[in-house]
Amino acid sequence: MKRLLWIGTVLLGALAPAQASESPIARTAEPDGAAVGPRAETGAGLPDGGEAAAASGVRALEEAPPAPERTPRPATAEWDAAEPVRLARDRSGAVCKARMRREWLRIDCAAPSLAAVRTLGASAGEAWFSLDQNSSEELATGVSVVFPVRLGDRRVIEILTGTSGYRGEMGISTSFVISEQWLDGDAGPLVSVL
Repeated sequence: MKRLLWIGTVLLGALAPAQASESPIARTAEPDGAAVGPRAETGAGLPDGGEAAAASGVRALEEAPPAPERTPRPATAEWDAAEPVRLARDRSGAVCKARMRREWLRIDCAAPSLAAVRTLGASAGEAWFSLDQNSSEELATGVSVVFPVRLGDRRVIEILTGTSGYRGEMGISTSFVISEQWLDGDAGPLVSVL
């Protein structure tokens, strides 16, 4: 069973005041549902799996960006035919997979003990999150993150893992950070999973 989760959105101080007045929305949706930094080179020579992805013939998202047209979020059935894409950086060790449908990107990550997803900052737009969870377990084993990739976008999404501490105390730690930015003048979007 998939348990849907909505975690509040927090704007980072790095966002412009005009953008801070926009309302970034994180919503719970149907079950289909990295720090921003300098541009990374894609393709050969990447220590984080870029060579293997380039050899597989998967399109690099940064090199072939989506069209500027704004379309509605894809329905659940549409993701079955979505095109796999290669991210600029993927340090998840092949635990996360990215697929593209029009300008919509879906990143699915699998890891034990996933506890929460939260948007740390976003310039505009919305993102949908869903956690895969068995009814007998408290923590999820997978997450799907869906958001549009459009010129001018910036967002950082954090995926948290539950941890057990000394004497059974529970805590959380960062498992993955998804970063997306497509600034004016860039050839395409820079999306990373770190």
